Amino acid sequence: PGKRRPPRRVWALALLALILMLSEGVAYDWSVLHVKTVLDAPAATAALAYGAFATAMTLGRLLADRVAARYGPVFVVRYGAGLAAAGLTAVALSSWVPLALAGWTVFGLGLSGCVPQFFSAAGHVDEDASGANVSRVAGLGYLGMLAGPAIIGPMTAFMPLNLTFFLPVAFCVTAVFTAGILRPPAPARAAVSPAPARTRA
Repeated sequence: PGKRRPPRRVWALALLALILMLSEGVAYDWSVLHVKTVLDAPAATAALAYGAFATAMTLGRLLADRVAARYGPVFVVRYGAGLAAAGLTAVALSSWVPLALAGWTVFGLGLSGCVPQFFSAAGHVDEDASGANVSRVAGLGYLGMLAGPAIIGPMTAFMPLNLTFFLPVAFCVTAVFTAGILRPPAPARAAVSPAPARTRA
């Protein structure tokens, strides 16, 4: 028998993981360079951008499971990606170093809980192929993180670095409006014929 093709929902989850992990990669690769070259901050100050992002990301990941258990994965991604978009927009538009550092912090906090929700959802699409589906989503997601420099780098030939950040902002906004895919499909209901009404003798 041939292998079962993964459901389209798995590939949709993988694509969303890709664009959000690409967005994460922007902070890993460009946050320090942005504060140093665009805002002309000293190297020691610029290093705080990555530190702020990574700290917020770590703290957010520690809290994300609790928030998802209480409010659901759609809530985590919708509001998390929205928060990330707001933070990175502040980074892109700010000419003030403290505001940019705050923006990188908010960006990390917002993104922190998003990607794990896609991994979890992939594992529940098909219980018989949960490992393979999680691997597909994770693999495509990490491809996005690796692709970040290859995408953002060439864009800097045509525009300032801070303006390239509007691409991951757009990706985060996309996640806001597509977070509903994390809702589990309604279980198929067996058609039940109505019971005949009882009649009194």
